[in-house]
Amino acid sequence: MVFRVPSYYKNFRCIADKCPDNCCRGWEIDIDEDTLDYYKDLKGPMAEKIRASISEDGSFVLNEEGWCPLLNEKGLCEVCLTLGEDSLSEVCTEYPRFTTEYPKTREKVLCLSCGEVGRIVFSDTEQIGFDEQILSEDYDEYEWEDGDDELAEKLESVRSHAIGLLQDRSRPIAERIAVYLNYCCQMQKELFEAVPKEEEPEKISLYEAFLQRLSQYEELESIGDAWSGMEEELKAFYHEENYEKTHRAFMEAQMENEYQYEHLMVYYTFRYFMRAFYDNNLLEKAQFAVASFLMVRDMDVMVWMKNGQKFDLQDRIETTKVYAKEVEHSEENIEMLGESFLFEDVFSVKGLLAQILSLIHISEPTRRSYIS
Repeated sequence: MVFRVPSYYKNFRCIADKCPDNCCRGWEIDIDEDTLDYYKDLKGPMAEKIRASISEDGSFVLNEEGWCPLLNEKGLCEVCLTLGEDSLSEVCTEYPRFTTEYPKTREKVLCLSCGEVGRIVFSDTEQIGFDEQILSEDYDEYEWEDGDDELAEKLESVRSHAIGLLQDRSRPIAERIAVYLNYCCQMQKELFEAVPKEEEPEKISLYEAFLQRLSQYEELESIGDAWSGMEEELKAFYHEENYEKTHRAFMEAQMENEYQYEHLMVYYTFRYFMRAFYDNNLLEKAQFAVASFLMVRDMDVMVWMKNGQKFDLQDRIETTKVYAKEVEHSEENIEMLGESFLFEDVFSVKGLLAQILSLIHISEPTRRSYIS
């Protein structure tokens, strides 16, 4: 069995009380069944405190400030300090790591909802690589069907090529993303013979497209106040006269930092692409990556303008973190966006391409060739 991780994976260490954020605050903390049974049988003073903190549905009840009730005054976990790391729920020991498994392969990624992960990812200007090691076959707990290996290998090959397109630094990032989306659409046809039929999208301004995209995100389950506040800020800041102008200025000013958007797109592609093994919809994974890029960029431009046209590494970490906490920590939200990708023109392949390509200087025939 192959175990695969991004090359930066090995550099991550939780910085605990030195972290300006806290992963035990602001969202529901689920407890897996094995750990829940362990807590039920646990003896001693700590046991009573743990059980008093658990809700009927098997998660920790956050206090009035939105914190896990088992944190001490330094923001450290009393369960871990008292009983050891083995006593923690799976979500507590794994975060910010997320796992995907498919035939003969297990992959792990670090989520950008963790600020320290963002610092590691976006501090490095080099292309993201991937490390592999071979595990015993005993690690593969599933019985796969005939043909599963072949499909997994094809999807891996497509993903590798897609990442290569994103890392082609001879082109501006927007053009790379356009090529990437077109390629994923073509491969969806070749592998699964199923692509949503697209009508020619209505020609609308970039600002109108932004409002349509944002309206779909407003329908998502709200995970925290940071995202709700960001939505309100975005709506208040942008208008028809400034949207395109500010985006053009930002992209020109941030050309030397395009590698950060490259890393962001590679992150989304590595984390989500192989889910297509289970649902036969790799195009949706590409749409998710592109739609996420557009929303993160909207936040970036606004922050840049409000900061007097300055945008540093911490700004980059914060915007991607806010987005990741809202979207990537809710399967329900990801599924709702998937529905929008099917039915909303602004998220169609042609709709996304129009938004991506509007801000770069390419010839009209080239532009039409991407969208046709």
